[in-house]
Amino acid sequence: DKCISCGACVYQCPFGAIMDKSFIINAIDLIKKSESNSEYKVYAVVAPSISSQFSYAKLGQVISGIKALGFYTVIEAALGADMVAAAEAKELAEKGFLTSSCCPAFVDFIHKQFPDMTDKISHNLSPMATIAKYIKEKDQNAKVVFIGPCIAKKSEFQKEEVRKCVDCVITFEELQALFDSRDLDITQMAEDVLDNASYFGRIFARSGGLSDAIAQGLKESGLDGKFEFKPVPCDGIEACRVALLKASKNVLDGNFIEGMACVGGCIGG
Repeated sequence: DKCISCGACVYQCPFGAIMDKSFIINAIDLIKKSESNSEYKVYAVVAPSISSQFSYAKLGQVISGIKALGFYTVIEAALGADMVAAAEAKELAEKGFLTSSCCPAFVDFIHKQFPDMTDKISHNLSPMATIAKYIKEKDQNAKVVFIGPCIAKKSEFQKEEVRKCVDCVITFEELQALFDSRDLDITQMAEDVLDNASYFGRIFARSGGLSDAIAQGLKESGLDGKFEFKPVPCDGIEACRVALLKASKNVLDGNFIEGMACVGGCIGG
């Protein structure tokens, strides 16, 4: 009942006895039943931390590999992050105090450990759900598979408000398993491009990046002169706990808690 699906136990169990639930078969099913994207299109939404996860190949080659698996196209979750940053900046200026809603483990942590503060959580969906919702508004038959470093996303996509937007979530580890299953050597592939999002959307993946993006959102909305932005970036769940504890006692020197369950942000996921 205290679990927030952060995934720390999976990597820290010395016996490898704990595993996250895999939806890799669901992803394969979606690709196969699309009949080469003729029945419906399968969109791969990739987390911004993809840029650091496949160190043995170039990012463009990873994108080519994803398309070779049978995905219709690859879209950055960072584009959803751009949308979230703009909306969250306005919400913060209206309410005066807010906690981020991008990290599902952090949101779960508030619900389970600080239930009195749930009304302070941003009403915006996460970047994953925001971009998936946008895709489905444009293409009603679309199927969306999110690919990222995050085990908590597997819990998030099963929630009622997200389930209608995201069909399946797999990790980068599982993406590598798909490459291996098809004997794809992505280092031999030509480089494709990934150019949907802005710099500010992409830096959501590192601790402090969301705060920078919100500051930019306030600036672009012309709200930076009317509202003093005092972010508290929390690097890891322990830092989140300290900030939430201070906020619950009204002694936090800040008005926006950026919560990241993984140390370093999603890059460290």
